[in-house]
Amino acid sequence: MNLKQGTHFTQKSFPCTQCGASLVFCADEGALRCEYCGTINRVNPPKLPLYEHDLENALAKLEHTPKVDLQADLHAKCPSCGADFPMDAHIRSTKCPFCASPVVTNLDIFMPLAPESLLPFKINQKEAKTIFKKWVGNLWFAPSSLKKFTEADSRFSGIYLPYWTYDSQTHSRFKGLRGDTYYERVRRRVYVNGREEIIEDMVPRVEWTPVSGVIDRHFDDVLIGATKTIPRKLADALAPWDLENLENFDEQFLSGFESEVYQVALDDGFHYAKEYMSYEIREAIRYKIGGDKQQITDLKIYHAQSSFKYILLPIWTAHFKHKKNDYRFAINARSGTIRGERPYSKTKIFLALLLVMLILGTFFLAAEMDNGHFSERLNHMQIRLDQF
Repeated sequence: MNLKQGTHFTQKSFPCTQCGASLVFCADEGALRCEYCGTINRVNPPKLPLYEHDLENALAKLEHTPKVDLQADLHAKCPSCGADFPMDAHIRSTKCPFCASPVVTNLDIFMPLAPESLLPFKINQKEAKTIFKKWVGNLWFAPSSLKKFTEADSRFSGIYLPYWTYDSQTHSRFKGLRGDTYYERVRRRVYVNGREEIIEDMVPRVEWTPVSGVIDRHFDDVLIGATKTIPRKLADALAPWDLENLENFDEQFLSGFESEVYQVALDDGFHYAKEYMSYEIREAIRYKIGGDKQQITDLKIYHAQSSFKYILLPIWTAHFKHKKNDYRFAINARSGTIRGERPYSKTKIFLALLLVMLILGTFFLAAEMDNGHFSERLNHMQIRLDQF
């Protein structure tokens, strides 16, 4: 890791003002709480404006900043028990693997950018487990091992994940085609009972008209996950977030939880944000073109006044293994929204298909028996009529 000259990698914890034990952040209290004597210590970060930083200026400065080697391993020393243990280079805070005391490092000072705001945990671990159990209960064909996982004292990890938010004023010029559907009467020959007949059909046609125009749109707080710990699709699916409640960053919020520094660079994050904006702009253009069908043949999108924030968001996550495959689940620790990768039980699917086949087979067999009985009754009636 590239360390700035004169700086050192340090660790700390936050001692209780009553008993001296390490404090952890409590979602229920919204404050630091001592797990031994129950003392509550409020977190009072400075009330500073949350600025949007100019993206172009930041990228220019980053070009001349040495890159950080996130593959390097660090060793931390627990402030409580003194044990030395390795830490992944992207982990900013964690718990001591020997005494479970919270350990908060100063890793951010070695990074080109540091978070200035975050959303504190609002949902505790017990509530997260309840949400997870309910979600699993609603999954069709989930393996029994997954349901057993919810009953056990499964380890849910609370973690602050890094995110970028981007603002951008966009100006888009487009060319395309508007398609309006109309119907044309078409005559064709058909043969009915060996005889040729002429019939008429109404066949849909599309009339294409060239169009062009501009779309101006401002995007605010486009959220892009800056982690590689969980899949991007999973991290992004936890939205929406109540970003209007962002707090000024204070490392005391991290006590008792893991947290990460960003692993997706600022420019790469903006690339993903532009893909999202491009999709939204294309949808707006299709709406503006109107008609029954739309084609966009040329599109140029210009970005101006682009800015960003670097924030941390709270997530509960669990890891599950099924038949050598890994599955991750994540819960928005503000709203309770849960998303995850889910396994399927092939045995349950096979048994369900077999049950469906048995039910259908029984139904058709009963229908055939009823038809046979009905035919016998008709034949019997016909015999009686013939005798009459």
